[in-house]
Amino acid sequence: MRPTLEDGLRALREATELAKTIRIDLTEDYLHLISVVEALPRNQSGTDKSSVWRAERAFREVFTRVRPAAGDK
Repeated sequence: MRPTLEDGLRALREATELAKTIRIDLTEDYLHLISVVEALPRNQSGTDKSSVWRAERAFREVFTRVRPAAGDK
């Protein structure tokens, strides 16, 4: 069966409703670690982050060549 736009919209509505019921509690330790990472010099505004884009491009290029192994189809 070929999915339709309405199928996609229905799935999004269902996911939205499900997301409303999920509660994530972050501990003080975890929040502290986030602030430590955000404060690192390499994470400051204006810092060259072009390496992130190069890494993402390389990651995607690897997976464009991935094919199922024989018998995994």
